Amino acid sequence: MNLSPALILANLRAAFRYAIGRGRPDELFDTSLAHFWQSVWGPWIIHLLATSFASQIFGLTGFVKLSIIALISSVAYIIMVSFMMGRIGKGERFLAFIIPYQWLTAFQAACFGMIAFLVMVAPNSNAHLLTIPVVIWLLIRTWYLIKDVMGITGGLAVGFILARILLDMVVNFASGIIAPLGGAL
Repeated sequence: MNLSPALILANLRAAFRYAIGRGRPDELFDTSLAHFWQSVWGPWIIHLLATSFASQIFGLTGFVKLSIIALISSVAYIIMVSFMMGRIGKGERFLAFIIPYQWLTAFQAACFGMIAFLVMVAPNSNAHLLTIPVVIWLLIRTWYLIKDVMGITGGLAVGFILARILLDMVVNFASGIIAPLGGAL
């Protein structure tokens, strides 16, 4: 597995292009099996960088715990999606979905990291309110990704989004941490 900073940046750029509607996932991402693990570890690294500010809030131990929880949540969702896609007869589209999805979550984490930085630099600026349009924007793009790549109905796509949110809540609750949703839509 070759996980270089250039590859991470290229995939973040692809996620940004997808998020602004400038390309289809099959055009922007390499969805081969060889790139699957890059889509697991790369977004986790981005998540680590974006949540490094948590070490100032929760301390180093809390930051490490949040980082491990994010990885567990991500891998659990990958397993759950693989199972669910197999059950609805869409298993052949798993890599075509999960790789762009993972990089879209990395883009989300990067956006939230920038917002967290703004909040730290200018605490009285209400910059945290920027999370609202970012969440709405990326939820819509995630819905389109799920619906279009999997070839399922909009209602079922909502179910995949809700499954991720519920999974993050369960993982966070089980860990004893009340934390932001593990960085993923």
